[in-house]
Amino acid sequence: MTTARDLWLLVARASVGVMFFISGWGKAANPKKFAADFAAWGIPEPDLASTVTAWAELILGALLVLGLLARIAAAGLAITMAGAIFYSVWPTVMGASTTPTGFLSQFFYSPEWLLLLVLLALAGAGPGRFALDEPLGIEARFQRR
Repeated sequence: MTTARDLWLLVARASVGVMFFISGWGKAANPKKFAADFAAWGIPEPDLASTVTAWAELILGALLVLGLLARIAAAGLAITMAGAIFYSVWPTVMGASTTPTGFLSQFFYSPEWLLLLVLLALAGAGPGRFALDEPLGIEARFQRR
């Protein structure tokens, strides 16, 4: 029986997955610009890090849409968001905020923070029934633990 939970997991998983897939596609198509952004943010080895990030977003985003290895894909994308927060969001918000309230409102409204929360929720909840993990028995392996 289909539940509202499965439908919401599908909507969340597919929406976030498509967003990352499209983002990764754009970054992979223009690697020099993305590497320059990484260099400006002070990320070590910007050429390598930007290439890995672009392909991770592309591949893991597609896996998330399909619901294939969905928990792993969500966790991997959560790592990219943690990196974005550490290298880009946090320094920007710290530099622009003059009060604790200003800092909190800017930080918690950042898309990277909100995506991190959704990705962690998907990694914990799993992909739901409308995912390739279900018929392949992958999700059942996570649930046996």
